[in-house]
Amino acid sequence: MSEEICSDSMQFHIAPNAILLLISALLTGVAVIFARLRSAPGSQALSLLLFFMTIWSGFYALYWLPIPSALKIYLPSATYVGVIGVPSLFLFFALSFTNHGERSNRRLMILLAIEPVITLLLVLTNNYHHLVLQTVTNDFTWLELEHGPWYFVNLVYSYIMISLGIIVLIYGMMRSSPLLRYQHRLILFASCIPWALHFFSEYSIGTNHLDLTPLAFGFTGILLTYSVIRKRIMNIVPVARTHIIESMSDGILVLDAQNRVVDVNPAMENFLNRKPAAILGKIASEALQPWMEGDEALFDAQETHTELRIPDSPSRYLDLRVTPLYNNHQHLTGRLMVFRDVTERKLVEKKLRLANDRLQSQLIEIGTLQSKLRAQAIHDPLTDVFNRRYLDETFDRELARAAREAYPVSVIMLDIDHFKKVNDSYGHEAGDVVLKALARNLVARNRRGDFVCRFGGEEFVVVMPNMPVDIAYQRAEELRAALNTMRVSYSRFNLTITISIGIASYPTNGMDRESVLRAADRAMYAAKQAGRDHIMTYDLLQSQRPVSGP
Repeated sequence: MSEEICSDSMQFHIAPNAILLLISALLTGVAVIFARLRSAPGSQALSLLLFFMTIWSGFYALYWLPIPSALKIYLPSATYVGVIGVPSLFLFFALSFTNHGERSNRRLMILLAIEPVITLLLVLTNNYHHLVLQTVTNDFTWLELEHGPWYFVNLVYSYIMISLGIIVLIYGMMRSSPLLRYQHRLILFASCIPWALHFFSEYSIGTNHLDLTPLAFGFTGILLTYSVIRKRIMNIVPVARTHIIESMSDGILVLDAQNRVVDVNPAMENFLNRKPAAILGKIASEALQPWMEGDEALFDAQETHTELRIPDSPSRYLDLRVTPLYNNHQHLTGRLMVFRDVTERKLVEKKLRLANDRLQSQLIEIGTLQSKLRAQAIHDPLTDVFNRRYLDETFDRELARAAREAYPVSVIMLDIDHFKKVNDSYGHEAGDVVLKALARNLVARNRRGDFVCRFGGEEFVVVMPNMPVDIAYQRAEELRAALNTMRVSYSRFNLTITISIGIASYPTNGMDRESVLRAADRAMYAAKQAGRDHIMTYDLLQSQRPVSGP
């Protein structure tokens, strides 16, 4: 601000200064309007900054207009309203524009306002203390203003605020993306012009008592207005919203704290098949009927996730995520609902489920077939008792277990006497009937853990773990007696059979499968040679003891 302000008699020499200042004030005023029309980071702070610039340049223009000195003496106080507000608002704008405004809480804003408020109070009461301005009247031609001590305090404070604002803008420019870096440079350039001219006016001579700072406000307003209208600095966020949110395939609903719909994107319109006018302002549960009947839990204070089935033809499935929105004070301000069409995924999952069910059925069928094949592999197809293969596999395991636990294993080998005569007299079918009847009788008389095997032809083997020879002999005798009384019906005949039995035992008569079976086989043939329908143990055979008979 100049130290000498000309009086009424000098107005015709300096009227152009007033015109330039008024143009500057007008341009910054227009910039205020455009800034307020933009809802984006920094727009509100910019509008306040430009408003106080308008006050500064507008009242300063009155110095250079032909008005009475009695009125002009009050202009310093009016101009100071803009002078003391611009530096703090410049820092506030820099913080807001670079997205640091959220971190600047209310306490910081109050701290930034302390010095300007004190200065304003001192300006309004300057006549009582003259801390800001010391006024001297000289022949009623010039109004000479001398600065008081608080003027320099405010000057230092203003320089600090301006410097911090420029540092924040530079820091924001360095951290911004290439797309935003040009806009940061433009804002930085427009901001530096008035402060550079203020420094030049304050500490140089030859400016014809004119403070160049408010003149630069017009140029700054032009740049910022151009940026707002043409370069769309404040429209970056809305453009991003348009190109991202509007083009998303996910449906989006924005709710306020009372769960009323305040925004909807085109994808959501397609989901609902309704125009935004029919949705906006309605309660979400009402707007989404009958999708969300009974789903009030979705509007709790926590983020929720669920799936919805839309009863269209054909049915559609939507993945829904509801996210609460909070302000800086952790107060609920609304909710964001994101609907994603997962119908294709559900159809794929259904197909995979069906394929998996078919695969499981096939695996079960394969398992059943494998079990049947396994059973067929170890069972005799005629008599359904175990076969020779099963005997070879299982007998070795039983002998290994008997060796570990030190118990005997007895083996009964039996053969039908004169079986060939049955086949020759009644036919092979009669022989098969006899073999089946014998096998059933053997299985019925088994203990749990014993197993019966068809050794070959009409020979059978019964393996009896943990059974001594003498007990095995008793069981063989009971078996022989039972078979002697057995009648096998075939056609109109009742067939009878006798058997010859040989008995051997592990470990007395052998230490492995082959030796034990060989001993039982020899004992059985010895029983046949003794007249058939006999029982012979390998021990008796070895000692040449007489065989038992009927």
